[in-house]
Amino acid sequence: MNKITLAAALLALATSASAQLTNKAYVGGAFGPSNVSVECGFPYSCDNSDTGYKIYAGYKVHPQIAIEGGYIDFGKSKISIGSAGAGSVAVDAMLINAAGRLPFTRELTGVGRLGLAFVDTKVSGSLLYSNRSDSATKAYLGLGLEYSFNKNLRGTASADFTTGEVAGDDGSVRLLSIGVQYDF
Repeated sequence: MNKITLAAALLALATSASAQLTNKAYVGGAFGPSNVSVECGFPYSCDNSDTGYKIYAGYKVHPQIAIEGGYIDFGKSKISIGSAGAGSVAVDAMLINAAGRLPFTRELTGVGRLGLAFVDTKVSGSLLYSNRSDSATKAYLGLGLEYSFNKNLRGTASADFTTGEVAGDDGSVRLLSIGVQYDF
């Protein structure tokens, strides 16, 4: 819950900073299918797909370069062993990254993001490691497209990638999303 509070504070900070600087600060949100990669061998059964979301705020230090902060909920991987038990691995992350933008046309822009993800992985249920939480700092990569509807409103499509850690084992996590971004 503290991560959501921090993300809300980042959004408020971006909003207040934008009062003096036109079209330099922005906020956005998106949702879509996610994947939490968990290795499942016999006799386990895994469902690694879920729905995730992200919220973020950014500040443009140059027309094509911005600093961003945000929160991503990558969803859960559900694990079962018949009727004997079930569990899940949930992954979320706070992000700090640089975003580079390359305009393709007046309306369409490509976006690349590179930074750090402060990843929390929570295991719950009667399987695996019982109830356990792990935190780690990992590399973060994001790729996307933005379409400008007008001066302030953009539609976004993006892919976000990082890794989560459970008991020393890394697993990839990703979010494919569509959303909106508002420039102040």
